[in-house]
Amino acid sequence: MTLTVTPLPQALGATVTDLDVDRLDDATVERLHQAWHENLVLFFPGLHLTEEQHIALGSVFGRLEATSGKDDDHRPQETRGPRGEILVLDGSRPQDRANAWHTDVTFTADPPIGSLLSMQVCPEKGGDTLWSNQYAAYESLSPAIRALVDGLDATHGRMGLTDLTVKPMVATHPVTGRRALFVNRGWTTGVPGLGAIESRNLLNLLFEHSERPELQVRWTWSPGDAALWDNRCTMHYAVNDYGDAARILHRVTIYAE
Repeated sequence: MTLTVTPLPQALGATVTDLDVDRLDDATVERLHQAWHENLVLFFPGLHLTEEQHIALGSVFGRLEATSGKDDDHRPQETRGPRGEILVLDGSRPQDRANAWHTDVTFTADPPIGSLLSMQVCPEKGGDTLWSNQYAAYESLSPAIRALVDGLDATHGRMGLTDLTVKPMVATHPVTGRRALFVNRGWTTGVPGLGAIESRNLLNLLFEHSERPELQVRWTWSPGDAALWDNRCTMHYAVNDYGDAARILHRVTIYAE
């Protein structure tokens, strides 16, 4: 199989075409991994994944769960698939709109390495998703702020809603070796060792810096599109501008084996 990988002209992202999901041989899987690590987000226009194909494609990147894999996850789940691997995201439920910048479930001890999203019902207008490049966010910090965050941890999670975990503010990707800013507005809530005012203002500075348009790619969905992103070096945001129109996606969450 010959894949066509076309990098997008934004700060991250590439389209993948000519993929036969029913023929995922070793060479194809290796090419997909390489493209994923180079581009952070891969878009598959009009792929129209079945549930079985969705699970098969996601599985070449790691172990699958619907979300965090915990019985006490932070929200009710509607799942599909033989083991409940596929999470149904339905825009008719406010908690599924995800219209805030975040990285998925960073409040767990071992957050997912990525997710594969498949558009099932697409609104005629609106409902785009944005991703932000957190390698570029870290690299574009001033030297003084970069030196500061290199030595700090951050708390992820919300008291009474999720677990609380402490992780370095800067993460080294285990495959690429690149360093990425690892804080997000959705789940990062404090900086151990700093006062409340210092913590709040430092996090707000980092959130605003990492959410800048210069670091983003924006995808306008069409029916059947799929997107695979690296949770270790990106954030994402689902635009809530489609009113009462139907917007339903299926997602598998990918964990390291």
